[in-house]
Amino acid sequence: MLRKGAFKNLKSKSMAERGAVVGDAARSKVPLSRRLGFWNNSFILWGWVLVLSSFMIGGLVGQAFPLKMSMPIIFFGTLSNGIIGALIGAIAARTGYSSALLYRYTFGKKGVMFPNILMALTSMGWFSVILNMTRDGFVEQMGWVPGSPKWLLTTILIGVFFILPAVMKIRWIAYVDWFVVPGYLAIVVMIISSTLHNAGGFGVLWNKWYDPTKPVFIGFDIAAGGWLVGVTIISDLARFWKNGKQALIGIMSAYAGLVTLQYWGGAIGATHSGEFNAFIMASSLGLGFLAWVALWFGAQSTAQGGTYAAGLAFSAPPLPLVRSQEFTRRLATIGAGAVGLIGSFVGLDRFINWLVQFIGWIVAPIAIIVILDYWAFPSRRQRYESVQGAKMNLNPAAFTAWLVGFAVGWYVGGYTQIFSGLVSSMVSSGLVYYVWTRIAQAKGVTPEQQVFPGTMRG
Repeated sequence: MLRKGAFKNLKSKSMAERGAVVGDAARSKVPLSRRLGFWNNSFILWGWVLVLSSFMIGGLVGQAFPLKMSMPIIFFGTLSNGIIGALIGAIAARTGYSSALLYRYTFGKKGVMFPNILMALTSMGWFSVILNMTRDGFVEQMGWVPGSPKWLLTTILIGVFFILPAVMKIRWIAYVDWFVVPGYLAIVVMIISSTLHNAGGFGVLWNKWYDPTKPVFIGFDIAAGGWLVGVTIISDLARFWKNGKQALIGIMSAYAGLVTLQYWGGAIGATHSGEFNAFIMASSLGLGFLAWVALWFGAQSTAQGGTYAAGLAFSAPPLPLVRSQEFTRRLATIGAGAVGLIGSFVGLDRFINWLVQFIGWIVAPIAIIVILDYWAFPSRRQRYESVQGAKMNLNPAAFTAWLVGFAVGWYVGGYTQIFSGLVSSMVSSGLVYYVWTRIAQAKGVTPEQQVFPGTMRG
């Protein structure tokens, strides 16, 4: 028998993991009483997606394809992001779970470390890219030499400002985004309209033709891959909406709306001048330092959101609880931000074209596995929404499906380029996961029990 003191410690730990909602509930459900209003949470998401790197992704497509091709490619890429995000976001709104907690049901209570670390590091990769673009814009405005002490200090200070609101609480992110979103959106509209005016009108750019330099499928992968990480970890924000309908409206307005607008802006800029860095575009239009301030807030709102998500991933079970849920989350967020800050000096922005496609191959399988696990299997969906919790410690079906999806995506999209690597990755991993899980259910066992017969039945 357990001693009385030991029993109290176990009970206390259990309450911390299950019932105690502290701060932003990094290790437990967000109850309805602590959800944000529709507009607050929508502004957080809109701030997250309004960012200069979206111009860059649209510009990459615009450089490879004439506007007649790039705009439809972009639309279907962002629409697919919106659909994926809505399906995952509705799960979060129903359950109150963050992405790191949802992944326990698909990859297992111990296996969840794999997607958590993968998604957190990917988020911080984008942090590094956005930080470098923001710093470069400021350094250009000031006329400083890259690599100088001022350049180094600027990099560190901007990185710290990106991290601070994420360390606090999600409401601090909302405080920033309530004035960031209108200001940055105004700059976006101004840049697009001024670029069209200087180009002689939309019709001139629309009729400007040049031979595509990439297959259409690669263009789709770039457009969809640019925000695939964001929609796959959308639960970190969507769990604060009060129902699936709110999540659907907020997510579709963000990805099928605001992201599309920015991508198109980047494509228009690339078609006109070959330039898609929003800082440089704004500077060339004579908007000066004021434009940089607005664009900096756009970078701030996105980088702080990514850092917040990475902190949640690094503070979720099975990683140990340190003092409390909120203290653990803040500690992990500082660590994740430090990784992103260090990563900025690697210069990931130099490999952005390849990086966006690579992200699609590694993230798409995670997205489809979560979607299928919840929506395609009613018995498993009930477990998400019940007190039973995750059943498996390690789900071999999820890991096998991910490996197959990554391999197929890399081969199809990166090696042969005969079709979309992102779509191929998602279809192949989804097929493996669905078939394996369906067979296991027909036998009354879990995939874990099939591979490891000694595991207990749930």
